[in-house]
Amino acid sequence: MSGQAHHHRSTQKSGNKGFKSKHASKGSLKAQNKGKVNRNKVSGASTAAQKRIDRRNASKIEQKKKRADLMMATRLFSGPNAPPKVVAIVPLCPDVDAFKVIRDLFAALEVEVPANINDGSPVLLPLLNFKQRLLLIPTPRTVPEILPHIQIADFMLPVMSATVEVDSIGDQAMSAIKSVGVPTILGGIVQHLENGPDPKTRDAIRKSLQSFLVAHFPTCDGRVYSIYDAPGLGIKDSMPLAHTEVSAFVRHVSGQIPKGSVWRDRHSYVLSEGVDFVETKEGEGVLKVVGHIRGEKLSANRLVYIPGFGEFQIQKITTCPIEKKDEIIEPAVLQVPDAELQDSLVAFNEPDPLDAEQTWPTEEELAEADARVAQLERRRARFGDDFDENMDMGEDDGDAADGTTGPKKRTVKAPKGTSSYQAAWIVDDDDEEDDSDDDDASDDEMKDGNASAHASDDEKDVEDEEYEEVELEDKQNDFDVDFNAADDARQYKNYLETKKRLDDADEDRQFPDEMETPRDIAARLRFQKYRGLKSFRTSPWDPYENLPIDYAKIFQFESFKKTKTRLIKDLEESEEGVDVGRRVIVWIEAVPKKVLEIITPKKPFVIFSLLPHENKITLSTISVHRVDEPGKDAPVIKSKDPLIMFIGFRRYEIRPIYSADSRSGSNNVHRYERYFHHDRNVIANFYGPIGFESEPVLLFKANENGGAPILVASGTLVPPTPNRIIAKRIMLTGHPFKIHKRSAVIRYMFFNPQDIEYFKPVQLTTKMGRIGHIKESLGTHGYMKCMFDEQLTASDTVCLSLYKRVFPKWNTRNWVEEFEVQKSSDMEA
Repeated sequence: MSGQAHHHRSTQKSGNKGFKSKHASKGSLKAQNKGKVNRNKVSGASTAAQKRIDRRNASKIEQKKKRADLMMATRLFSGPNAPPKVVAIVPLCPDVDAFKVIRDLFAALEVEVPANINDGSPVLLPLLNFKQRLLLIPTPRTVPEILPHIQIADFMLPVMSATVEVDSIGDQAMSAIKSVGVPTILGGIVQHLENGPDPKTRDAIRKSLQSFLVAHFPTCDGRVYSIYDAPGLGIKDSMPLAHTEVSAFVRHVSGQIPKGSVWRDRHSYVLSEGVDFVETKEGEGVLKVVGHIRGEKLSANRLVYIPGFGEFQIQKITTCPIEKKDEIIEPAVLQVPDAELQDSLVAFNEPDPLDAEQTWPTEEELAEADARVAQLERRRARFGDDFDENMDMGEDDGDAADGTTGPKKRTVKAPKGTSSYQAAWIVDDDDEEDDSDDDDASDDEMKDGNASAHASDDEKDVEDEEYEEVELEDKQNDFDVDFNAADDARQYKNYLETKKRLDDADEDRQFPDEMETPRDIAARLRFQKYRGLKSFRTSPWDPYENLPIDYAKIFQFESFKKTKTRLIKDLEESEEGVDVGRRVIVWIEAVPKKVLEIITPKKPFVIFSLLPHENKITLSTISVHRVDEPGKDAPVIKSKDPLIMFIGFRRYEIRPIYSADSRSGSNNVHRYERYFHHDRNVIANFYGPIGFESEPVLLFKANENGGAPILVASGTLVPPTPNRIIAKRIMLTGHPFKIHKRSAVIRYMFFNPQDIEYFKPVQLTTKMGRIGHIKESLGTHGYMKCMFDEQLTASDTVCLSLYKRVFPKWNTRNWVEEFEVQKSSDMEA
């Protein structure tokens, strides 16, 4: 005990337990609980077990739901009355034949060949052993003609050659297919495999084509089928039997379930199996379309879209007539539209020009207008031909009334013997503040301590003896004394020649938004609709200022996201409509008779159902980028140039304007792009229909040499943004003529003093990062004195940026595949 160290206890308080009464009073219990509700405490083990049970139950429910969906999708294509699986046969090489693939399939399966197998129309192939049917659609080798087939196809079967590689058309086709959404790939078909020199080469070709498919379509298993029996070649020659290959292909197709696209499966669509037209009045009538319903349920209250002709209302939906032995069961009406719930065909508003606010001027405003007119008359009498209404004269307008029109005098304090020309270069104290001198002065004061900061009276007398007031003439007249117009014109011509002259697109890329000030018209008149911005990202700009009349026609959402969420939820919970997979007749009213010109047996005809409000016009916005190869042969795309747009299943001819795809500041201002270049993503705006899904967008440009349009860009549809301000920028450039410290004389930006006074409040910048402002005009030929934050270099360029909001034109229209119609009419002739 004695060896242990002595220590004090940590506290003086005792640790006695409090008294616990077996019979607590109601007041003590209430004070102890303080509003808490007693509940049974759940142990951690039981809570974990309950969570585990809930997770298992949720997984079972999800598993049952997936199984039900799988069984429904499987049964959708099974049975004698089930819709067929649509297979698009896409040729990727110039020497392959999609129609030969169909003939080889029928020959290998030993199925009766239909009569229309050689005219290029879709062919129905029955799979008797699997109780299914395949609708084989051969696609042409042009991208605009391939896309409508891909959009309705459940599966895609690419056809490749063993001797010729995939050409540029095949590459463009694959790029377009990836943009709109790739259907389920069934592998590939190889043709001309028998032309291989030896079995080893044929095996290498098949493996190469498998790698090609997997590289471009990763979800594909990569199997390549050869379905042609070459004479004299067999398995030992690496030429499998066609019957074996086709059997494996059919077994693979029958077990596949097509994966859908979100943008397509949100809509209901009908692939036509037959069309009838009943004319009700001259030029239009009722179009009856027979086919199976795909995608979502088809409601008679929704509008349907016919490619190339727009939106129409459904008259009714009926069943197809059924033949039973000697009798025919007449069609039954499944649904008729509800007059209160049916979507309207009104796509845009009709603005009333007299609906705007109209006010009568007050007496004060009338008096101000009279004073303004009198002031303009005095200025006109004073300046004569040089008069301009936009001249900034300030409040000094009384000299004209007194008859004193001489030049204004100004005095500068300068050393004795200084000429008026030298005194003109002396910078006033209010023009330039020398921070370094102030710092040195403050340091001297700290060192001297009690030294006085002001000069003595004797020093002032000496300064008065050394300096004098020099009277300066008006700088405009003084600067023009030695001005030579011929030399200035020659120098301006050399200045323009020093700039490399390129074509318009390359010049916009290297010198974006730069513009030469016109000499034949005043800049204040040429750019009177433009404004200056101190900050492009933060300077305020009212989005509802000076809107065109077209903005009164469009529809705008208060919250696009909430509207989309509510709309999709209502559609999922709605029970109205005809079920998917049922064969029906859709009666469409008020359809123009001209629609029969595009319905040909060689091309599938499809109608799509629209979601509510999707026919309304708004300021549509798409995010796109160039996909064609850059180079001299690449087409130049300028803002407002006509383009053909495939947006989902709809097709329009648009003239969009482009803007930078960048994060805007607090004012939502985005820079206008004059050209659509290859190396950047842009936002295109146009007046178009509303779309609630991120639908794929493909842009085509008309081929100048005739034929199919050329694919130039791809992208997606983004939510509409009517308040997006697209500001067109122009940069007026000038060249330093004389440089003195932070001041410089700039020329070639303007060519008269009135323009300089008009644009005087706008901030100047240079390409080397200097910031400045216009101080005053020198002479009468556009020379001006400017001040900058640092001294300029002789090779620098002075820029003045001006901005103007631009809007697209109201010129969007439906696009009809005119080249296809012309081609089919020529073939029939």
